[in-house]
Amino acid sequence: MVSMSKLNRQVWAEVSLDNIAFNVQQFRELIGPRCELMAVVKANAYGHGALETAYTMIAHGTNWLATALPEEAVRLRRGGITAPILVLGAVGADELDVCVAYDLAVTVFEPHIARLLSKAAVAQQKTAKVHIKVDTGMGRLGLLPEDFADLVALVQSLPGLEIQGVFTHFARAEETDLGYTRWQWERFSRVREALAARGVAVPFYHAANTAATLFFPESRLDLVRVGLGIYGMYPDARRPIELRPALSLKTRVAFVKRVPAGSAVSYGGTFVTWKETSLAVLPIGYADGLLRGLGNKAHVIIRGHYCPIVGNITMDHTMVDVGDLPVQIGDEVILIGSDGDLAITADDWARYLGTINYEITCMLSSRVERVYIQPFNL
Repeated sequence: MVSMSKLNRQVWAEVSLDNIAFNVQQFRELIGPRCELMAVVKANAYGHGALETAYTMIAHGTNWLATALPEEAVRLRRGGITAPILVLGAVGADELDVCVAYDLAVTVFEPHIARLLSKAAVAQQKTAKVHIKVDTGMGRLGLLPEDFADLVALVQSLPGLEIQGVFTHFARAEETDLGYTRWQWERFSRVREALAARGVAVPFYHAANTAATLFFPESRLDLVRVGLGIYGMYPDARRPIELRPALSLKTRVAFVKRVPAGSAVSYGGTFVTWKETSLAVLPIGYADGLLRGLGNKAHVIIRGHYCPIVGNITMDHTMVDVGDLPVQIGDEVILIGSDGDLAITADDWARYLGTINYEITCMLSSRVERVYIQPFNL
């Protein structure tokens, strides 16, 4: 019987663990020794691979990890990760037992879940760690500041619960005008002052995401939550510290053919060749995360040249106009990454699509193999 291990698909993402380590060290230097670093590894570490990157992050100075879902955190625990993990998202009632069993800190913002978490902790004879979330202006999860005191009092009164943190999330910290962020900060500061006045001990206050960590230093409290920055992406065009992109996306040419002028390409015929040229067919499509909207906009790098994607991207294939380049089947193609002075970034794709760079990496599907460069020894 032929081994399935021989079925290596010709589409892969290279993840540089060296670059992730470098980025962690850059943030560690920025925030200083008194502030702890929480690396956000939700959504499979923004598409980079959660377990492999988490080991590297912890080895180079990350104190905490954060996920969106309990199941993401459980996979890390089962993979051997022992560092503190905070589940940032809403946790369902049927997931609380698992959170307690795997020592996951839980985000709490309403009384019902607090009571159920207490019951789960008491039943397992454990203490569940709680981070209470305040909505200071994001309009998402979290209690409003004026409703916050009652929940704190409830959590304090319930057996088996420990308030480990209180936090909020900035909605617009990447903007050059920090007016809204300062307003959120002032609201959160009043919450902190009120808790201090009541004698409530909170080991970790946190508010800063990547953007606030970079651009709003006063918000670096007891810890910062860094997501996209650890993967080498910036929240806007400013570059206050050096970060190195961790992910490259590559494939190989599956087919090359010469076509005459006037040849329509792909569904809908949205591109028609204006002269005789060569088309290279790539075995990657929107099912892999090469989004359909990039057709007739984005480029790839082949043999040291930029070549345009032409026609609509299909589910499994993409066509590229390679002109008169001597492109052959099996040639490496860079979709995100660099070759000498040529480079294509997630930011480039994001501009074409009117979105953000980390949506691009999050969209890379499980069909794309992750290959780790300079892997940390698990």
